[in-house]
Amino acid sequence: MSSSRGGYGGWNQARAGIAASLETTVIVNEHSSGARSHIAELRKLLAERDIRVTAFDIVTDHQALKRCAKRALNAGAESILLAGGDGSMTTIVDVLARSETVLGVLPLGTGNSFAKTLTIPETLAEAVDVIARGRVAQVDLGMVDDTHFANFSVIGLSAEVANAAPHALKPLLGPLTYVVGGIAPFLRHRAFRARLRFDGRRMEFPTHQIVIASGRYFGTKPITADASIGDGKLTVFTTSGLSHVDVATMYVALGLGLQEHLRDAISLRTSEIAIKAKPKQRVSIDGSHYGSTPVRYGVARRALRVFVPATFADAS
Repeated sequence: MSSSRGGYGGWNQARAGIAASLETTVIVNEHSSGARSHIAELRKLLAERDIRVTAFDIVTDHQALKRCAKRALNAGAESILLAGGDGSMTTIVDVLARSETVLGVLPLGTGNSFAKTLTIPETLAEAVDVIARGRVAQVDLGMVDDTHFANFSVIGLSAEVANAAPHALKPLLGPLTYVVGGIAPFLRHRAFRARLRFDGRRMEFPTHQIVIASGRYFGTKPITADASIGDGKLTVFTTSGLSHVDVATMYVALGLGLQEHLRDAISLRTSEIAIKAKPKQRVSIDGSHYGSTPVRYGVARRALRVFVPATFADAS
């Protein structure tokens, strides 16, 4: 990044119009649930706000997205604006982590948990306004093994649900897609024995799933009241209830933001944690398949530069 702009300290004063001076690449993941129908609107909004776009790429999968992001980064793009959902965000933050390039989040996915964590408005026009005003914050990223992720990772049942959700239905059903896709995994999933090592401690218990969040939101609600994207901690949440009623109650509570009140809730905050499961369990990050247990999680401190609203106060 050119030193003539005074570094990020000057940018964080929320000066209007700073984005107009940047070399900007726009990437639209057309496969995200709300992206395809907003392409023309996005071009118009960027032009109206004098954001200087040097490349406008439309991709249809995460591999193409990653290639475009790497190409833009290597070409010296000072900002990359990404239109897509949480899976798209996780793909790009793994490319941009620890770089000087600033990410602009255009939330056009199903859940948009990462945008909610950053307090970015839901409408496309308001999200573009955030970029045009040009305040940049440095936020933490989660890490699973050597891979960065934007918002959360799940082990067990929710990873099975994410894998089974029919992507073609997302534009029609939105978050209900996961309900439709989750019926079969819900009925067939069996509890596993989780073994956790963190902060010199060990925990072992049976469960159906574990959520590991680097950001604040899991879906539309905070995963816990103190979850943050700026304090160097991961939030780990799970429950120990094993019956179908217990699992259904957990999902309802997560949807209502009442999960911390469950009698079988287990939550903790830590900067590193290693998790094993018996039998091995599927692992996903932000709705996309990652692999299987065992896995190790950590935090990449202040690893991502991102445009945020002036009111954002969760990181410097």
